[in-house]
Amino acid sequence: MRRFPIVPRFSAWPKLTEFPLLNRRELPAGTLSGEAAVQALWALGEARGLTLLADCAAALCLYPAWERRDWKMPSAEQALSAYGGEFRSVPALSVLGALRQETGRPNVLHCSSGLVFALYQQPEQLVLILGGTNTSHSDSQLHTFPAEAKQFRADVLNVLGRLPRLFSVAAEFTQLLLAERGRALPDLPLTVAGHSLGGGLAQYAAGLCGVPGVAFSPTALGRAVAAALPSAPEVLCLSLHGDPIPLIGTQHLQARLLGHHLRLPLHPSVPPARHITSHGQIYLHLLAWLREAWPELPSALES
Repeated sequence: MRRFPIVPRFSAWPKLTEFPLLNRRELPAGTLSGEAAVQALWALGEARGLTLLADCAAALCLYPAWERRDWKMPSAEQALSAYGGEFRSVPALSVLGALRQETGRPNVLHCSSGLVFALYQQPEQLVLILGGTNTSHSDSQLHTFPAEAKQFRADVLNVLGRLPRLFSVAAEFTQLLLAERGRALPDLPLTVAGHSLGGGLAQYAAGLCGVPGVAFSPTALGRAVAAALPSAPEVLCLSLHGDPIPLIGTQHLQARLLGHHLRLPLHPSVPPARHITSHGQIYLHLLAWLREAWPELPSALES
């Protein structure tokens, strides 16, 4: 029998515009998108824009090196070089349980829950940075996996309307840091920030503890997580057009984003994401839009 060679045919990854359900999805209440979101961003002012860039860079530097490279995320050294400040050591809080940290890295891992965090001190505030899915205390994939599994479990439980332990631990640690100001920490206002799952954790901890929060490309909060939170907390959520993560569960599972949500359009100067969505590119687009108003703003990705 004569055999004919089988030539495999591979199609290119589809563009975001080829996902009609994603682009037609109704945006959550309280969301500004398109030009209105850009105008609202500029209305925050240059000083606030600089703080947002610093917080975003600090949030993204908690990811492992291979993920930062793929998404062009700043490292800890780049964030500090561009925006100043310092990553502080965490007070000895035995009530939390075992913590793990590698020398020279800001990431602190709460071993039993999988929560990753860092404490970033700026001249006028302390920022508790909460890690997203796939963060750990190390760049080693072997060390990252146990924390990532717990973080992914929290993602799923949150969307399904449960209250994951990861969220409770994030709020508990925020409350402990509030008590440590003036004793083991400088007596500065505390802000909570994070990216992706970390942005969801930041919304919850900020809303529950009554402190400001900044969430970059955040997960929406499921029914049980959002149930105990005030309706109008001091939280700013920033995401990008085409990013599905902040919309998961908002249509049929009663998930929601807290505070004000600016869904920015993709800036034309930023190359398209390699991995279909713009979820990991929030820093690049935020910087590009802010530089249209204030061209001298520093970048953590420029030498």
